[in-house]
Amino acid sequence: MKRVKQLAVISLVFAMMFVLAACAGSNSKPSATNESNKAAVNNDNKPAAEETEKPSEENPSAEETKFDLGGREIVFSAWWDGTPKGDTPEGEIALKRQKEVEEKYNVKIKYVSQDYWQTAEKLSSTVMAGAPYADVVLVPDPLISGLLAGGYFTPLDDFMDVRVESKIPDEVIDAGSYQQPKAYGFVRSFPLFDNTGMFYNKRIFQEAGLVTPTEAQENGTWNWDTFVDYAKKLTIDNSGDGKIDQWGVAGSPSAIGLGLIYSNDVMPYDEETHKFHLDSPNAIEGLDLMNKLYNEYKVVKRNEGNDWEDPVKYFREGKIAMYPGGIWEAGSRMQNQMNDEYSFVNFPKGPKANGFMVGLAQLHMNFIPKGVKDPKAVYKIWEDLQVWDNIEESDKEWAETYFLDESSVNIALNTLKMLKFGRYGGLGFDDHFGPLSTDIANGKVSPASGVAKIMPALQANVDKMMQGSEQK
Repeated sequence: MKRVKQLAVISLVFAMMFVLAACAGSNSKPSATNESNKAAVNNDNKPAAEETEKPSEENPSAEETKFDLGGREIVFSAWWDGTPKGDTPEGEIALKRQKEVEEKYNVKIKYVSQDYWQTAEKLSSTVMAGAPYADVVLVPDPLISGLLAGGYFTPLDDFMDVRVESKIPDEVIDAGSYQQPKAYGFVRSFPLFDNTGMFYNKRIFQEAGLVTPTEAQENGTWNWDTFVDYAKKLTIDNSGDGKIDQWGVAGSPSAIGLGLIYSNDVMPYDEETHKFHLDSPNAIEGLDLMNKLYNEYKVVKRNEGNDWEDPVKYFREGKIAMYPGGIWEAGSRMQNQMNDEYSFVNFPKGPKANGFMVGLAQLHMNFIPKGVKDPKAVYKIWEDLQVWDNIEESDKEWAETYFLDESSVNIALNTLKMLKFGRYGGLGFDDHFGPLSTDIANGKVSPASGVAKIMPALQANVDKMMQGSEQK
């Protein structure tokens, strides 16, 4: 009820402003826990090669502007308390950096925790009152489109030449522009932890005498056919009582469905053309295999009421051979919670794909709310708090913390080279795809007919967004 009330408030505010409401599906979740999202600001990943040379200490392109904000408090908001703590080497470094930044700009830095789903209401209401509650706000991806349409963010281009004066990678600048002429959102780079793949139980594969998914990926045979073969062979009755007690796969229907769609070289939504491609032949082929996994091959352990908690619980209990999930889950949902060892590989390659693809449909981003004073200084404070020279090494250290074998670390890091980005948060995708994938899994609808039913509503949401009108 709390979330329903929140979304209703957001819709009301945006309706009054004649803008797009920001909402997420009733069965969706924040993409990552607080632990994983903490990396959004401080552990972002190495950007690809940039076309525009950025200023640096070694090769400055412009003289640095000096700021003195007279002891002002600069507030950073996220859905956790980002205050650095000196109980680790990294924390000590962060505290030292914060002190240096405070002295450089004559400010006092403060971190506040804001509820994930209440971020939009808090930001919009305080901006409308002329007193933004924070100077920099990390906004959940599903809430960004509505706030952007409502004019609640300060464009970075209003106070600097973003591609020249900032250290933000060009691909992140593009993502933070939301197909607008100006850039608004900023993070260091696309985060490693949100990338997805397939976890597997090493004991189960060893006992079955099967080539592991890691070995299959290394020898070029990790594809849908191998995946289905493994799922069939590993769905068995170990106890001999006539009931299946070990399953090939577990996951929410939507996670399995999306994994198969991505792996067959499809992003459901194209930000450049503003079109959904869920009805493409490649996407339908993925959903057809999902239908077979559940209803023909019967290799997926069905959940018992909670599509989010049940699958990973089964995996932790050693009942599941393979589990599709986000890299971040290795930390808070698996590590030190399993009797068996786990490894990580890419989602198996689909028949229409030339290589492995990692679909990224969201990117939580920082924004400077409308009405914040001295926005250029505020941005520079954020930039100076970041570590820009060891992103690749910090990614590796992070991966090594949660994966015990070198192959899993390398495969996880390599997902950064396989990304295809197509944001559809706030377009009602989860509202429609979640129920559709459940209906397919339950044999209530065929993939093609089910997709045909939801495509008009999905595209209508896009059209309304493009027109700047309210999304229903």
